[in-house]
Order: sequence, then C-alpha cells, then structure tokens
Amino acid sequence: MKLGRFFGILAIILGSIFSYIGYDMMHTTGSTLKLFLAAPVFVFIGVAMLFFPGGDITTAESKSKAKDPKVWINEAPKSHKIAWAVAGVIGFIISMNIFEQ
Repeated sequence: MKLGRFFGILAIILGSIFSYIGYDMMHTTGSTLKLFLAAPVFVFIGVAMLFFPGGDITTAESKSKAKDPKVWINEAPKSHKIAWAVAGVIGFIISMNIFEQ
C-alpha cells in the first residue's frame, strides 16, 4: 500500500471521529470546540489522498527506512498537491456551513 493512501485512510477515520464528536457536542451543548471544525477538512483530504497518493513510497519502505518518508510529499506531482489543497478548501467551506449554527 502506498504511504499516501495509508495517510488518506487515517485522515478519513480521524475526520469521521471528529465529525461525530463535534456534531454531537453542537446538538447537546449548542457549541463545539474549534478543533472539531477541521473534521470535514480531514475527511476530504483523506479522500483526495486515496485518489492522489503522492510520491512513490510504500508503507513497508517507510517502515524499513529504505526510502525517506519525505518522498511522499517531495516527489508528489503538482497535480496531487493541487488536489489535496482543493479538497482541503472544499472541506473548510463545508465545515463553515455545517458548524455555523
């Protein structure tokens, strides 16, 4: 598995947990911590990383230090980096609309 896809799965899981906690807090207390506003951003960046995994490094190569983990970012094509940024902006806009109440 590519390292970028692994990070994408982790971001989706973390974003889903933060979304649940933030949305539940908003309905029970009427407010939420600012940390949970980033939940949709994590989810959208995670999905983008599944489709655009970045540099050519696997989790095994990263674990064994055969390749530097920075390869994931440094060798990522510009199109992948742009897709991550666009997904983050879309997640932020959705976050502001959901948690606006």
